[in-house]
Amino acid sequence: MRQRYVSFAGQSLALEYSREFSGMVDFLYEDTDSVSTGAPAVKFRLHRVDGKMTLLKGSKYLYQGNDEAALATILIRETIRSLIDQNADGLALHAAALSRNGKGILLPGRSGCGKTSLSTWLASRGFNYLTDEYVFIGNNTNTIQAFARPPNVKVRGIEEALQRFFDMNKHEGQTLKGKQVAMIPTRLLNPGNKRECPSVDLILFPDFNKNSSFRLEELSKAQLGLALMESLVNARNLVGHGLGEVTRLARTSTSYRLKYGAFDQLGEAFDRILP
Repeated sequence: MRQRYVSFAGQSLALEYSREFSGMVDFLYEDTDSVSTGAPAVKFRLHRVDGKMTLLKGSKYLYQGNDEAALATILIRETIRSLIDQNADGLALHAAALSRNGKGILLPGRSGCGKTSLSTWLASRGFNYLTDEYVFIGNNTNTIQAFARPPNVKVRGIEEALQRFFDMNKHEGQTLKGKQVAMIPTRLLNPGNKRECPSVDLILFPDFNKNSSFRLEELSKAQLGLALMESLVNARNLVGHGLGEVTRLARTSTSYRLKYGAFDQLGEAFDRILP
């Protein structure tokens, strides 16, 4: 068995896996930190049992089967959740993140709002893709720490989101595609992509609906604070459920709610707000 540490926001876990899963592990965690920050509280085990790919968290079975993409999706999801579950040192937000010229953009929101599609589109235009899932902002800072997983694009949305700038068939051997989700290495979207920990410059709440017209609405500080609380996933661990830190972040940030139905709608008005 091989072992790899996965670290994020001051927390770490251990992943044990048999040799046949080395490619999958390297694919999923290529851009994540792998230095233990102490004795890992959680251990995942990935191997084959009775001919089936098997994933355990401690002694709990999380997956058994032969769908590699489904296994990868569960593994990366449970990895992130384990790393932020007990974290009380800052805000863990359900959000995508990008950067350009040292300035950071957060894209918070619920699953299905278009975080991944918009972040992959921006990456194809030269922005640094940081994550499409979770970010961490430490107490008394505005610094974005991003969990750098490959973009997870829903298969049903690939044509709408990617068809003009990314050919899935051309890169078939370099992606991981299942029935529900396709994972795409960031370097294929933006060869010059680099990891950064920028400060928050802009917070953008995407709301994609293919029947929607374009609308860009600036949010007040109060509206931003309420919207950020809806994306906060570790509130139960924080003093005052994180309201104080969210308020501090809202006071120093510019934010918009973006409604759109196609990337063609994102013209000059959208470009003017970007760093």
